[in-house]
Amino acid sequence: MTDQTDLQTDFIGDDIVPQGAGTVEKKRVLIVDDDEDFAASLAGLLELEGYQAIIAHDALSAQDALALHQPAIALVDVRLGVGNGVELVRTFRRQSPDLICLMVTAYASVETAVEALQAGAYDYLCKPFHSADLLATLERCFERTRLMEEKRLVAERLGQMQRIQTMGQLAGGIAHDFNNILAVLLGNLRWLQEHVRTKPEQVQMLEDALAAVKAGTDLTKRLLNFGRQEGGDSVRVDLHAVLPDLMRVLRRTLGDDISLSLELADDLHEIEVHPAQMETSLLNLALNARDAMPDGGTLRFEACNFVVRPDDARVASGLLPGQYVVISVIDTGHGMPVAIRRRALEPLFSTKPAGKGNGLGLTMVDGFVRQSGGRLGISSKPDEGTRINLYLPRASVPTLSGEHVADTANGLDELRVTRVVP
Repeated sequence: MTDQTDLQTDFIGDDIVPQGAGTVEKKRVLIVDDDEDFAASLAGLLELEGYQAIIAHDALSAQDALALHQPAIALVDVRLGVGNGVELVRTFRRQSPDLICLMVTAYASVETAVEALQAGAYDYLCKPFHSADLLATLERCFERTRLMEEKRLVAERLGQMQRIQTMGQLAGGIAHDFNNILAVLLGNLRWLQEHVRTKPEQVQMLEDALAAVKAGTDLTKRLLNFGRQEGGDSVRVDLHAVLPDLMRVLRRTLGDDISLSLELADDLHEIEVHPAQMETSLLNLALNARDAMPDGGTLRFEACNFVVRPDDARVASGLLPGQYVVISVIDTGHGMPVAIRRRALEPLFSTKPAGKGNGLGLTMVDGFVRQSGGRLGISSKPDEGTRINLYLPRASVPTLSGEHVADTANGLDELRVTRVVP
């Protein structure tokens, strides 16, 4: 039985920086100095070290450069030909609070250093300085920027989780009240059904009403699933047994404009999930794909075994090393730019027109995958379609007696004795 160890790198929900999003952007540094020769030589040094240097010689052009290029760090000379460097730092901090400012001067004094730090400067460099000292300071500044960004994203993620929790509580309350209403309706409809057996027209009407109550019950279950209050029991699922039936349902749902296909590896492991939640999640993904292909297109469902190694980039995003089954939903729609892809899992975030989407589809899918012990990955580019990967852990393997040889390098399992221990 062979497990893949290489899939197209995707953007897992907790990534700080999406993998495979294109070339790495250079670190931008703004140099503000009225000495043109010094500014040019400093810019040359930084560019040799892989930085992108932007030069400004006065306060006005520096503010324009900040707005245009949005650098992470500004090197500001204390004495500018026109204007004061310390005042410029104050202006910078008001214009861009996250900008890290380093003061640079040949006229060092305690008073000037204190004034610069009070204005919001992060550090102070005295001319002449060694290039190694400058580069070390810059790296420290960019590390601070990275940590600040991580802190912001963690806070943002916490806010999203709190919103999901609140919405889950609301959904649970609605579902509870709705269940009470359905119980009354169901009881009365059952009573009526017993008393109108001889009237075919009324029997049909009652059957329609009971079907509507059943639909309401299914909706209640979905609300409770979203609220994380009634996930149901997980069971071992053989995708070869369940996905073909789901494809038949989807063919009727999606219409003739969408070409639907299913490709399953022959040796798929079983997974342990809640079947109804899995089917609802795949239906959500299929409907999203249909909306991304208004003129029709191709929608593929694939599933394969996959081994996540400790050195896999996905591990940094919370996907634990181990054996998984990856269900991929691939469309030929308009795709997503990086900015949209990074927000795709946010609750209530939607690019659809008002009334066309509630921004909960992918959030609910992500919740299902996390409940199952996995992660959701997104790979998408504008005009190149979208691939959603559901990484679902392989179901636990029964304990076996005898010699069990595992070749983890190739993801191969060879069982020489296959008697299950009672």
